[in-house]
Amino acid sequence: MKLVPKPTTPVNALHADVRRLLKKYKCDYELHEVRAQFMGAIASPMDQVNPMQELKSLWDGELPPFKNMAAVNELMQVFAMGLWNQLSAHSNSEHPFELTAFSGVNTDKELKHFAQVKRDEIECFIAGFFQGEDKIKLPPEIGESLDVLEDLVGMFAGVVAIPKKTHEGEVEILGLMNELQKVADIAQKEINIIIISSAQARRQGGTPSRVLH
Repeated sequence: MKLVPKPTTPVNALHADVRRLLKKYKCDYELHEVRAQFMGAIASPMDQVNPMQELKSLWDGELPPFKNMAAVNELMQVFAMGLWNQLSAHSNSEHPFELTAFSGVNTDKELKHFAQVKRDEIECFIAGFFQGEDKIKLPPEIGESLDVLEDLVGMFAGVVAIPKKTHEGEVEILGLMNELQKVADIAQKEINIIIISSAQARRQGGTPSRVLH
């Protein structure tokens, strides 16, 4: 039995700590979802963006129970000062945000897992960006990119819902994967357009950066 391929995005010590704490405090989100939601919030034009609120949202609006202040400080250090600030660096066009990368997708199950992760990432990015609002007044280029992303969510969802085909060969799966990777590349491009355009708009409006100090 083949296992679902693991992401090939470099897993640094910070990402390992994020995964460990998500598991420790029984969070329903995975690393790829947290990264995308935080990134969407950082890119959001909404004034009320608050890293603490984003952190609480991972546990339905309330932080998990802690044994002591050291545990609280650890969570804040890893998620707020660590992951949030790491992602804030992507507001610079020289450091584009990257979606989770995969390798070795050879089966129907692996293909659908890839599509599900991409769907998760796009949906979480959009959720973080809109901050609970149904509509936001946006520059045309950002609105157009969001429209593209919403279409891509539907495409990835469609792949996830495809019935299993026992006769589907490896060559056919690789062909589908190549096409899906192209779609994922488009999603990443549009997300970075939103991130950079939003950062430029904030700078022009005199809004402080999202980096925590």
